[in-house]
Amino acid sequence: MPEVPDTLSLSQVLDGMGVQLAVSLQDLRRLEAVCLEMLPAENRSELQGFDRIMQVLGQLAQGCEKLSLESGVKDLHVGRRIVDELTLEEMRQRLVGQTSRSCVEPGDVELF
Repeated sequence: MPEVPDTLSLSQVLDGMGVQLAVSLQDLRRLEAVCLEMLPAENRSELQGFDRIMQVLGQLAQGCEKLSLESGVKDLHVGRRIVDELTLEEMRQRLVGQTSRSCVEPGDVELF
């Protein structure tokens, strides 16, 4: 079994964060669509909070991607322990640069 390094490239972690944020943004868009379908037209304005959250996630995803490409970040490393302590395996895999399922199936919940 290959040895797992104690540190991770900050660039890799930022890139993984950007990917995870983009995936979460897509999940939120699907959730918003379901909510819009279920609510009567007169109550749909209550969902405007989704738009703000989606803007924040989108901008954070873009920012992480751009930061991961910065030359000064490529040489920095962070302790792997920070990522290993995350409870969602999907996030851990993305942050260490491993492939992960593209999305969680509806009703699929990790217990920890």
